[in-house]
Amino acid sequence: MPANQATKSDHLWAERHGHICPAKRGKLITVQGIGTKDGYNPAFYEDEHGPVLAFRCEARSSNAADPVSYRPSIAFTRPDARGIWRLAKDIESFGMMEDPFMFYAGGAGDKQLIFGGVWVRNVHGAIVPRTEFYRGVSLDKLERIPFAVIDNMKDVRFLQLPDGRLLICRRPWGDKYMRGRIALHVIDSLDDVVDLDKVELPLLALLDSCKDESDWVGVNNMYLLTDKSGKTCVGLLGHVAFQDAEGDLHYAACTYTIPLDELLSKELHKACPQIIATRGCFEDGPAKAENLHDVVFPGSLQRLEGDRYRLWAGLSDARIGCIELDDPFRLHTV
Repeated sequence: MPANQATKSDHLWAERHGHICPAKRGKLITVQGIGTKDGYNPAFYEDEHGPVLAFRCEARSSNAADPVSYRPSIAFTRPDARGIWRLAKDIESFGMMEDPFMFYAGGAGDKQLIFGGVWVRNVHGAIVPRTEFYRGVSLDKLERIPFAVIDNMKDVRFLQLPDGRLLICRRPWGDKYMRGRIALHVIDSLDDVVDLDKVELPLLALLDSCKDESDWVGVNNMYLLTDKSGKTCVGLLGHVAFQDAEGDLHYAACTYTIPLDELLSKELHKACPQIIATRGCFEDGPAKAENLHDVVFPGSLQRLEGDRYRLWAGLSDARIGCIELDDPFRLHTV
């Protein structure tokens, strides 16, 4: 990102949320084997062969507003012995899909990997998303027919709770939700995912940026955590976004942390985001378009030792970035 734009964007995030980048900047990851295409918006996974990133792979000119040029896919990459990320040819890509995510569901004997992505279509000039869900025992053994879809919505995520039920995040938009809010609900099992776009669910929490009603937010991943007192919490990895007067988009990675017992109470819970990474926290790099320089789209938090995590994120819709962070859920801060 050009220096003048980075300075301007860092100032905006400091002014809005008090966020200051760590001294050590995050690095950019380039995937070998995808030619001139860009790789971004990753999701981290680890199997018996080591780490894997599912990522959005797309030509710089591909744009959903232009159906002729629009050709995204979800591809997969592994690091070689020298740490160079190369296209994983043993895992088949998903054509015409964006922004992968993964989670586990089921018990010890029937644990399943649930893989998801977003299929976007242009209907008479309107961009219409659909989230699709696939399952299997591993990434290379996924069933290639989705077992459930949720129409007209992105940023749908799940987390299995200790009692076996599933916490679901949906991202309603339009009308009172404006460009997007985070809505949390509970469902009994994966069987209920099939009809989720046709039913109304009790609302446990409705989250926004806590700054400006024109901002929008979304969740990219969810985690079960334990705070310093031993209490179970739900940690949400998400993004906060806004558009400035010049039309530039600004996305930052954030977390929400909510005690599970409070979330499951009958009261509608509210929480505010903690910004954990902005574009200025990473090395400079290209952007898909001029208005996308200040974009961090988080994918996964990889747990390291102690309270350290590695954030994997898409940068400026053109690169994958990673950065190490201390305690992104603020569980051990007084």
